[in-house]
Amino acid sequence: MIRTIQDLLNERVAIGKIVNTHGLKGEVKFFPYTNSEEIVKNLSSVVLYNSEKKAFYNLTVESVRRMNKLFLIRFKSIDTIEAAERIKGCEVFIKYEELPKLSEDEYYFYEILDCDVFYESGENVGKVVDIIETGSNDVLVVRKKKKETLIPMTKDCIVEIDKGAKKIIAKEMEWI
Repeated sequence: MIRTIQDLLNERVAIGKIVNTHGLKGEVKFFPYTNSEEIVKNLSSVVLYNSEKKAFYNLTVESVRRMNKLFLIRFKSIDTIEAAERIKGCEVFIKYEELPKLSEDEYYFYEILDCDVFYESGENVGKVVDIIETGSNDVLVVRKKKKETLIPMTKDCIVEIDKGAKKIIAKEMEWI
């Protein structure tokens, strides 16, 4: 049973946020953090967390449908706009095991964030604090103290990713 935010983060991953209500019968608008429609469409049992109220809600998903860039979700025990209003702003968490398996060269952002990054020489570049999606490839935002380094996630720049050890080895690029 989840009692603290640490329990939640150890067992589950955030996949999106409830941003508003929709209609009068308890449906909510859901903004996904993932670009995988499969993850959202297959939701069944979720934990919602409201960081302002420090409240957890264990809910069962009744239906999911797409609405432009958002999804509309109906939960079994939420059937009025007032009930839906109470979960507005909550992040939605699923178990890590419920994420689709990836090939070896693919990753989820949570696996890369907070990784230590080193150049091949052994120099510590810093920690991954953000990932920018550019369309052609992702770019790591690596921070050490107040210095930020941007490293493209390409085969030319990344030598090795050890997700288990939270460590990335990158080539030191000489920019012209």
